Amino acid sequence: MQTPTIPVRLVSPTFKPEVLQEVLDVSRPFIAEGHFLYPADTDGDHTRGFFAIEPVTAHAGFVDAIADDMAAWALREGIDVDMVFAPAQPAVRPLADALAKRLRRSVAYWDYRPSGRFGDALVEGWVPGGSKVLALNGVSLQGRCVGLRLPQFVERLGGDVTSAAVFAKGTTDLVHRTEERFGPHFYSTLQVDVPVYPPAACPMCAATNRPPVSWKEFADGPRP
Repeated sequence: MQTPTIPVRLVSPTFKPEVLQEVLDVSRPFIAEGHFLYPADTDGDHTRGFFAIEPVTAHAGFVDAIADDMAAWALREGIDVDMVFAPAQPAVRPLADALAKRLRRSVAYWDYRPSGRFGDALVEGWVPGGSKVLALNGVSLQGRCVGLRLPQFVERLGGDVTSAAVFAKGTTDLVHRTEERFGPHFYSTLQVDVPVYPPAACPMCAATNRPPVSWKEFADGPRP
């Protein structure tokens, strides 16, 4: 008999379950159903449901709770980095700033576009050559951001991503490869099951013959 999938599962051993429940109840960042386009452009993937960081980091208390737990992880695992590197996504910046402050490290931001894609330039801060870097994002449904793209940008700048952290990670193969790459140096508060499909293999398109809606309609819209 197959074990049922838990849509949202706490994975940090030190984040209090009652605090996570408050985050989920108040900000309502997760929707299990719906047909979404992410990133929101012609090459974006399709998802069943979505998990958004925007309503979470709109609450300063939630940012503090997540950053405190990330900092506790960094101390526990001996995370020794020179700086934090994150996308300049408005909803991610409060978390990156809060963690960098707790680690007493600098932070640099990579270009971020409204579609959800990254740009091609450093927009704030700098990465000194030889720097050991912690790559941070709010949510990594696919694992591509902290597992591939942010490390590539850092390498281009002469640094090396040696650890990574997100509030929520997905369940894709790339997430699993990122877990294998970083081991205990990859932090997430929780794991969320949001299926991701290439457009040509999307079962929701086949079933409804309707296009997906932008992920931003959920992330920036009224809470359900």
